[in-house]
Amino acid sequence: MLELKKVTKKYKGIPVVNEVSFTIENGQVLGLVGPNGAGKSTCVSMIATLQKPDSGEILFNGTNIVKNPDAIRSKLGYVPQDIALYEQLSGMDNLKFWGKSYGVPSDQLGDEIKRVCGIISFDETLLKKRVRDYSGGMKRRLNIGVALLHRPELVILDEPTTGIDIQSGMHILNAIMELRQNGTAVIYVGHYMEEVEKISTHICYLENGVCKGFGTVMEVLYQNSVKSLSELILSR
Repeated sequence: MLELKKVTKKYKGIPVVNEVSFTIENGQVLGLVGPNGAGKSTCVSMIATLQKPDSGEILFNGTNIVKNPDAIRSKLGYVPQDIALYEQLSGMDNLKFWGKSYGVPSDQLGDEIKRVCGIISFDETLLKKRVRDYSGGMKRRLNIGVALLHRPELVILDEPTTGIDIQSGMHILNAIMELRQNGTAVIYVGHYMEEVEKISTHICYLENGVCKGFGTVMEVLYQNSVKSLSELILSR
């Protein structure tokens, strides 16, 4: 589905992503991990076509999205670190607004809202409240729901559980597992390594912009001679 081939991005002549290569297929969860400043957010920004690489290729279903960004945009659900919701509107009104923005047909929007609310564990009581009255965890869950309305083939989650309550974190992890079971590909930029190990089928470990390990969790641990992802991060 998605393949990065020796992708490089430089800032002021310095590579922040340096010839990174990895793949992800339908139904896989790729944990994109590494220390702060490793190049994770730059990687996902290029996949989301918000930035262009200086060299290399990014292929989505065989099409180079650097040259043809529209090939991925309608099939991508991108959830950045910053919340992208209208706080003065209710949860339901946010879903309706973003659903129309994503081009979900009006006669299907109601069913799609019900579907994503099941995934993010939202009920009618929550949907009636204004977003400004939500907890941080509720906002993140709704933000994920917005990104799923158009049934994307690939979902990018950039540190979705950082700074939220345990219950909301569990809802988000369960949502990722459901997406995986339904054949959606997920790129999960994680901060908590135990979570990443639990939900990921594959890992890409970045360090100083370089891929230092790619494969299953066990393969990456073996490649770096460590017993856990936490040990891998702390040892650097």
